[in-house]
Amino acid sequence: MAKYEDINQWLREKIADGTFAIGDKIPSENELALMFGYSRQTVRQAIGLLEAEGILIRAQGSGTFVNRRAIKKNHSPTMRIGVIASCLDDFNFPGIIRGIESVLGEHHYTISLCITHNRQTNEETALRKILAGGVDGLIVEGTKTALPNVNELLYNEIMDRGIPLVFFNSYYRNFRESYVVMDDVRAGELATRALIRMGHTKIGGIFKSDDMQGLRRYKGMQDAMKKVGYSPSDQWLYWYTTEDLPYLFSGSLDSVLLSRFSGVTAMVCYNDQIAVALIRLLRQHAICVPDDVSIVSFDNSPLADVMSCNLTSVVYPALEIGQHAARLMLKKLAAPTCRDCIILTPELKQRSSILNLRDGDGKNY
Repeated sequence: MAKYEDINQWLREKIADGTFAIGDKIPSENELALMFGYSRQTVRQAIGLLEAEGILIRAQGSGTFVNRRAIKKNHSPTMRIGVIASCLDDFNFPGIIRGIESVLGEHHYTISLCITHNRQTNEETALRKILAGGVDGLIVEGTKTALPNVNELLYNEIMDRGIPLVFFNSYYRNFRESYVVMDDVRAGELATRALIRMGHTKIGGIFKSDDMQGLRRYKGMQDAMKKVGYSPSDQWLYWYTTEDLPYLFSGSLDSVLLSRFSGVTAMVCYNDQIAVALIRLLRQHAICVPDDVSIVSFDNSPLADVMSCNLTSVVYPALEIGQHAARLMLKKLAAPTCRDCIILTPELKQRSSILNLRDGDGKNY
């Protein structure tokens, strides 16, 4: 055992048995160095690992304090991993699950699956259900990650139990945990630049406001436009939440949406589902895609390929995200202190949903 592991293990045991309670100050680096006969650098390495886990927190000029409990794992492995996803009928879902199962299955793990429908109360229920059943780790798609995490105490309990946690698609910003995501800012840039290259300057967007993916995709759109001296107009942006989706294109908001997007030549849509619904609304009012309005989207789902307009859409690497999440979980099961963040580079699938405004003949992209 390395020297720093002696100190690390001693601190864990003292925190676990209550010798150092939450909020207590632990011995200083000098005191621990004298106690164990090791260098301050070795002590600092041991403390740093506990800081990375959130068990200790350093206060500048005051010392290092216990931030939460350190629980020693003493249960037998269940060979089961809990998976919590937001939506069962999402086009990306089968690829993600297939990726997770393909990797975990090679190591004889099974999965226990729960769906939240992107509702925080459902997430709480799912977490409690899976924990009650017993799992060795959790792979979670965060719920409403742009909003405050109402299940923070429950996640703290999970970490206190020493259960490895990996997020996919999105994650909670106040948790220093492993995650795998697509670079949604870069994806937003790619989609918007495709429009700009074809001469579009009057660009609107529909984005989801309660998930971080929506905010990041909008940031990418904003960044791409500002790089060429344009700026998104608030008039041409529409934000919606999970609960708004059933009503967004039900007909009651048609006049609002058409008025909001009056004057645009192009739209960036949060995903293919939104893009297809918008295309149908526009067609009902004799507005053609791409001749009147060009559209780009995200996910590159089957919807993008079968629509007559052939959506230009950012490819979502569902299988790879599932595989990476499962590999991160296996890594954390072997080394609980590791913290890895994987950000996958997106690519754009170019089709004919963009009108080329730079060509006099109106040739499509």
